[in-house]
Amino acid sequence: MSANAAQLSDLTIQTGHELYPDFSPTTYDYSCYVHFDCCEVRVYPQTPDKSMQTAVNDASFSEPVMLNVGETVVIIKVTSADGANTQVYTINVTREPVPLAVMFCDVRDQMEYECPISLSALYKPVSIHQSEPKIIFSAPYIDMLTRRSKVDPFTERPLGEGWKVLESELDRRMSNAPVKCFFSYRGCRKQMRYAEIGAHAKDCRYKPSSDLDSVEVTETNWYRKYVASSSNLEIMTDHTLEIRNWEKRLQTAFGEHDVDSLIAHAEEHFKLYKKRLPNPGDMMQYDPGQSPLDDLEQAAIHYATAIKVKPHDAELHFRLGQTLEEHYYATEMYGLKKETQEDDQDLGQAKYAGRQEEILAICRLHGFPGTLTTENQLKALDMEIQDLKQQGQSAKADYVQTLFLWLSKKAGKDGSSVVSDEKCWLFRALLKYLDACSLNADSWEYNLHLGRLLLLQGTSNEALQHLQTALGLQPCQPAIRFYTGLALLQQKEMTVTCEHEVVLWLQQGLENIMAQFFASHYYKEREQLDTGHDWSVMNAQFLRGCLSLAALLSKNSFSDLTMSPEQVYHMYVTQTNTLNLCNTISGLAAQGISRCVNQGEVLQQLEWVLLDAHFALLQGLIQQEGDGKQPWIVKRCQAITALIRLSSIGPCRELLDLQEKVCQMGVLVVPRCSRALCLLGLAQLAQSDSHSAAERGQAALANACLSFQASIELEGSHQTGEPPEQLTKQTWWKDHLDAEKDKKVKHETPEPKPAVESSEAPADGKKLARSRGAPARGIATSIAKTSAPTRVNRTATAAKHMPQLARSRAGGHLVTKSDGAGKAAGNSSIKAQTSPCKSRQQQSPLQDKPTSEVKVGKQDNDSTVLTALNEKSYVPRLGLARALARTTDSQKQACHFYQEVIDMAPEVHDAYIELASLLLKDDALAAVDVYSRFPLKPVCEQTFDDAFITGEIVHILMKHELYEHPQLLPNLVAHGKVMGLGCLEKYIGALEGRLMTNLLRRVYAGIHDKSEDDEELQDFFRFKCWI
Repeated sequence: MSANAAQLSDLTIQTGHELYPDFSPTTYDYSCYVHFDCCEVRVYPQTPDKSMQTAVNDASFSEPVMLNVGETVVIIKVTSADGANTQVYTINVTREPVPLAVMFCDVRDQMEYECPISLSALYKPVSIHQSEPKIIFSAPYIDMLTRRSKVDPFTERPLGEGWKVLESELDRRMSNAPVKCFFSYRGCRKQMRYAEIGAHAKDCRYKPSSDLDSVEVTETNWYRKYVASSSNLEIMTDHTLEIRNWEKRLQTAFGEHDVDSLIAHAEEHFKLYKKRLPNPGDMMQYDPGQSPLDDLEQAAIHYATAIKVKPHDAELHFRLGQTLEEHYYATEMYGLKKETQEDDQDLGQAKYAGRQEEILAICRLHGFPGTLTTENQLKALDMEIQDLKQQGQSAKADYVQTLFLWLSKKAGKDGSSVVSDEKCWLFRALLKYLDACSLNADSWEYNLHLGRLLLLQGTSNEALQHLQTALGLQPCQPAIRFYTGLALLQQKEMTVTCEHEVVLWLQQGLENIMAQFFASHYYKEREQLDTGHDWSVMNAQFLRGCLSLAALLSKNSFSDLTMSPEQVYHMYVTQTNTLNLCNTISGLAAQGISRCVNQGEVLQQLEWVLLDAHFALLQGLIQQEGDGKQPWIVKRCQAITALIRLSSIGPCRELLDLQEKVCQMGVLVVPRCSRALCLLGLAQLAQSDSHSAAERGQAALANACLSFQASIELEGSHQTGEPPEQLTKQTWWKDHLDAEKDKKVKHETPEPKPAVESSEAPADGKKLARSRGAPARGIATSIAKTSAPTRVNRTATAAKHMPQLARSRAGGHLVTKSDGAGKAAGNSSIKAQTSPCKSRQQQSPLQDKPTSEVKVGKQDNDSTVLTALNEKSYVPRLGLARALARTTDSQKQACHFYQEVIDMAPEVHDAYIELASLLLKDDALAAVDVYSRFPLKPVCEQTFDDAFITGEIVHILMKHELYEHPQLLPNLVAHGKVMGLGCLEKYIGALEGRLMTNLLRRVYAGIHDKSEDDEELQDFFRFKCWI
């Protein structure tokens, strides 16, 4: 080899890690994936000539490379023998994310390194280019959000090319920051660098043991009464074994009569199904018979056929049940469907749209205008049913009743409705578990799965019987303990002893998952039949049990070895929102969202859980003592509203209520924060749209105007000082201050000395109030969606009804009166309150026990707030314009603010669309002029939003027969290029009728990027008689 050659002959990394792609001397960039407990790697470059020099990160290759928590770039430099030439090889080493949330030793580190989406430590941190204020995100989370909407989650500004900025230096600093052990609650006091916590946890002697003590079960009262004695648990389940029609249709594996062979074929098809499952971003295209769903269906067919051969084999019924349950997740999480269903899909979508149109028509008939929440839609349907019954039109009333039931099932939050739907795969799985139990009632596994689905169905008493039966058979099985605790939690009454058992069993279940994370690296090779069932942290039912545990820990003090509520909440948030390529058991929680290719029921359930945990953590942060947390609280409030806005959850009242509640919390902490006031205004505007015809809606609208005004007037000023006047006028603010005064007076008033209590008096918490069937007790679950600037009248997002749950000490402390949104001060009109600026629904207390309140007014102890200036933004102006546009007498002012938005942010489509809609009623050409001001990109770069604007210009000009208008031709061409000629058919027909052949020729030539003299176009024009 030449002396001036500089290249490697081989490049390897320490045992167990592989390079991608495989090494080649002429390939210079590689990647390598390592486990989260890998703190360092050694790189071994080899040269064809011993005279060549190599260096790894400018050091000897014998030195280990210390790894960051996320990504570490390793640079291998090879120098030729004569020293004349060099060549650089690069390895990008990526560590798996740490599966649990870490607690930094310094609270300032906790604030700095917290991802606002997951509320866990940042992983592969990135920021958004030129975003102010600068917010750092974990790369998997921001990638997930931007797949749904190409906007900054916080500022709502559109993202341009190259928007992602890697924060490598922050990753390095964070990796060296000291953290506490995951198991500090169990006694471990060791501190280590964040980069070393995975390796420490794997060998930590305080790590929970996977071996449980059976005495914790066998010494309970119910065990001694029903299991240890001659008595048996009375099972109320009444079930008869039968072969159903849908099951007969599965028994089609011809030529197979050997049960063992059928089982082997079923297992093989299931393995193929798991192997072929798609990841987010994959093309959902499969050759005939190669879809994952084909394999899953074949597995079900072989199990069903085996049942036909051996109908009284309980194990066969159980395995078919598991396969059917997996079918539910395959369709809901991955959007998989059979090819034979392709034609039915369009029909199904048309049927869905038709039902929605019928429901909206009924709502308008009963005086529910605007954007409707699910609750208002159900109310309108109920009113229609009653009217039809009174008129004697029972057939029509029955049909409307079907619409009511259909909408009710769609509004389900925890999956309970699908378990009751006879056509749903989960319900069919439940039937097979029942079949298995009826054939073998002494199987703990059958009783566990049956009890779990019965619990999800809402029949907690029956579920508890099967789960306790399973626990009696297998006292040391952690999954049984967890779900038994969850079933006990849903009983009507619970003693203190029982409550302690619930906490113990729920925590043991969660700790079992924690132990699995650090047990072995060979979990990747474990083939679990079910990726979303009993023991998976991406199962919303399991995760809600974790929330229940956190709520109990918030309410009462238990043993020293119990987790803190914050640990459970943080762990929970981390495990439900980690979005990366984890294929291991340590990322089971992440797979719930990351594998939800389809935005179906499973994804929505996981998003609900994530929002609930976010809100509980926000409440806990507000109650923590100490200064300097105001920016942290505001950041979390903004994060929740961003998650709500970008979630796939449909409109419901609960989202609106939580949105308003969270925004009020943010304003109470920093009343002069322009961004917080803007978010509050958006929440109030959404409440107004959901109550547009009611007095409360008008009050919410007036409050929204005041909040937007305050946000605009505070721009450029410090975030410290007295609350703005527009805020102090709002009723909810006054109610909060009055409640604060009442509490202060009550606290200062000496109470009479209580009499000595009897030793037999029930202790506080002896009997616990139950929520209405929701498994996660003690957590405020009202949630809301902010209004993204999108289209006219899309400000209001609807909300889903959720039971109001008992509040824990981790709950919030916003106090309001029952009038909710309240009326704005005085009876003046909105127009009078909204002079040009310088350029509730009823709420229950958030807790059962008294807590510290939100401090309002000045934040003199917070240097960050003292020095922070409110940035100028178009968002409050857009919100104010929308609020003013709701009433006729203030629409001129609305036009003024829309113009300001266009001047400040010319790329925001909504300002043009909404302003043009206001002008269109009186002056169509003025609307065209507004649309024409939008800065369109070259046609090849235009989006569907751009096409909406060009389409509107074409529609207005064609409607008014302004064929000679200079904007008609370019917008016909632009719209046709993006949307296709099919969208122009009716316009082409109209122009042909008017003999506008010259214009038509120019349109066709422009769309095809050809000259009118093009030979092919000339032939086409002759065929159309245009020349």
